[in-house]
Amino acid sequence: MLNGKREKKSARIALCGLFAALSLCTMLMGSILPASTFSAPAFAGIFLVAVAVEYGMKTGFLLYAAVGVLSLLLIPDKEMALVFICFLGFYPLVKAYLEKIHFLPVRVAAKLILFNGCILSMYALILLVFPLPAVQEEFASMGIVSLGILLGAGNITFFLYDLAVARMVALYCAKLRPRLLRML
Repeated sequence: MLNGKREKKSARIALCGLFAALSLCTMLMGSILPASTFSAPAFAGIFLVAVAVEYGMKTGFLLYAAVGVLSLLLIPDKEMALVFICFLGFYPLVKAYLEKIHFLPVRVAAKLILFNGCILSMYALILLVFPLPAVQEEFASMGIVSLGILLGAGNITFFLYDLAVARMVALYCAKLRPRLLRML
């Protein structure tokens, strides 16, 4: 019996390590490719969903924290690391709680408030507290109208991402999870 528990714990640690490595590798590959400041953290965050499905939300959030710290240390593009930490890393996990809101307008409003609050807070940190010169120059060259249009486009993209996360979770549960459980 003791050996069975040890094997389960080993499998849990191995799976968490595998998904953490996949998230970090996705972020590292994103730092190589131009214009992937948002797409790499978006994909990296989806990997954490599998851990949350298999071992619970607490483990998913713990893995998110570990990947967030490692991404700050290892990822050369700090804006990308902050995008992961401030929103795209934890959103796939938080989405499960938001989906429990049954009244659609309230659920949509909660998602919009979360997205806009996180993104605006992140860029306030980047511009005011931990200045990244490249981002400051980019924002200085844009006008207020351009920034508003960019935020509007970000909101539309966020809803597409929200839909993609839902579909990826369904795909994982229907197709990938049974295969993974056979291997464990």
